[in-house]
Amino acid sequence: MTYILGTAGHVDHGKTSLITALTGIETMHLPEEKRRGMTIELGFAALEDSVLGTIGIVDVPGHERFIRNMVAGTWGLDAALLVVAADDGWMQMSTDHLRVLKAMRVTSILLVMTKVDLVDNDMRELLRQDINIQCIKILGHPLEIVEVSSVTGEGIDELKKKISEVLASSKRRIAHTAFLYIDRVFTLKGIGLTVTGTLRGGALTQGDTLALYPGNVSCRIKNIQSHHKDVTSISNNARTALNLKMNDKIEVKRGMLLAKNSETPILEGSELLIRVDEFFYPDGQVNTFKNHTELEIALGSTHAIGTLHLNSFDHSLGRLSLHEKLACAWNQNAVLIRHGGSSILAACRVLFCFDKYHRATFKKAFELYKHTEFSSWQSYQFKLLGYVEHSTVNIKDINADVNTLIKTPSFYISRELFNECEKKIFRIAEKSQVGFTPEEFDIAVPVKLRLEILNALCEKGKIEKKEHRFILKGKSGNSLSEQSKKILDMALKAGTNGIEIDKIQIPQIKKEVRDLVLLHKLILLENFLYYHRDVYDTVCKKILEGKKAGDILTIAETRERTGLSRKYFIPILNLLEKEKKVLRKENDRIIL
Repeated sequence: MTYILGTAGHVDHGKTSLITALTGIETMHLPEEKRRGMTIELGFAALEDSVLGTIGIVDVPGHERFIRNMVAGTWGLDAALLVVAADDGWMQMSTDHLRVLKAMRVTSILLVMTKVDLVDNDMRELLRQDINIQCIKILGHPLEIVEVSSVTGEGIDELKKKISEVLASSKRRIAHTAFLYIDRVFTLKGIGLTVTGTLRGGALTQGDTLALYPGNVSCRIKNIQSHHKDVTSISNNARTALNLKMNDKIEVKRGMLLAKNSETPILEGSELLIRVDEFFYPDGQVNTFKNHTELEIALGSTHAIGTLHLNSFDHSLGRLSLHEKLACAWNQNAVLIRHGGSSILAACRVLFCFDKYHRATFKKAFELYKHTEFSSWQSYQFKLLGYVEHSTVNIKDINADVNTLIKTPSFYISRELFNECEKKIFRIAEKSQVGFTPEEFDIAVPVKLRLEILNALCEKGKIEKKEHRFILKGKSGNSLSEQSKKILDMALKAGTNGIEIDKIQIPQIKKEVRDLVLLHKLILLENFLYYHRDVYDTVCKKILEGKKAGDILTIAETRERTGLSRKYFIPILNLLEKEKKVLRKENDRIIL
């Protein structure tokens, strides 16, 4: 079992020095970081614990301009160290970083007071009091404080002990599929594309096939590294580097999501349904958030710009319309940040993603989520669609009365949707003279479910299946509509001239003619030209009369026997060939 620990706190409060004191590893790796003396990008280290083993550590930047990188470092944490320097005290970024930890559901937090060698005991006590006040204001409770000095080594051993205790008791968040947000991308000569990130939700093995989102692009793991060591597999909750085999034309960027195929969906899109759990206002202000505001959402290791439109009836719900697609898990935690700035505006969760904005879709989603929470994505999907595959869900997750469910071989379907489908099927069946296929049963459910609903109605004796079509029980093809009778009468009277239906003004003539063809009452010669069945049979009898297998039938003889022009007898000969009564040989036909 592995754990991920992260840092948080204001710039220059000693986060990177603290990690070096704990692990002996310097996480600053960029020349710009070393020149400025502050963390810009995410840094990574490992702490060896006698009980827990290797603990991965993520060092996040503390400067307000890099708040998005800070969010990228927190999404996969089991616990965090909130660092406050004794000589500076609590700062605005201390507040913002604690808000981010709260938004990302990191509940196991140690408050580390650094640089205690620079202040006296009275100053320490005052700072402890202020820290408790600030934590209670944000979290509702104080945090345990560990006082350390990275210079003198004071408190470092005590901190290691506390880290072990906090991680061992942390509430590890469970993901239902193995996924990893990419936080670094690079190409190594002779090795190829390599990405790094924090693995959540399950193990990965060399050779596994993954999907890259957005886009659902397939790729394969060629090699795995963890803490600079080659391994054949990597477990959940671990820092890892993956060497990938994929199409060279695909651009792989930080913020993209790698996931192992499973029944659990990865959401992707540019239109997001979100739930705002908490708005963050400056001290002394409430309800100052302006609707339809342009802002940024940060989740995983990605962030995107968009406009938030809050729902009129439940202001915790909103539609976030983004400039580009992103990918995430259902109910994934995120942070809303002022666009172009660093202010943390709100904590939220992504409830669903859509490719495009459809007013009706969002209206229904808002109605379903209004003052309501769902226990799982399956529960939401069932409520939204009215069905869910039972191979992907425990019936308890649906959160529905079992008496309102109908179970087909592959699905749970709500009785309301089943009844709606049944009514629609009967309306179609009553109008149809020859029955209908599942594709013609036009309702927004998968074809597989349509078939299972139709089969269930067959078992109840309400409809019956004839070949690949379904028809109302007891209804025969002789029950013709008035329009069909009129078309047949016209075709019979037309004789060998046939009828051309594109020239006939009868309501829904194409559907009526299609049904008559399926009933073998009309014969399609070609294009829009049809014969009555009796007329066609009479012409065919004249053509074949007195002929036996192997005899030759010429074009001239066919014209003479029927008295018809090529417009008619060539299509008829072609039909006879399809019926395997004749075989074409150059311009002649051989009787079979």
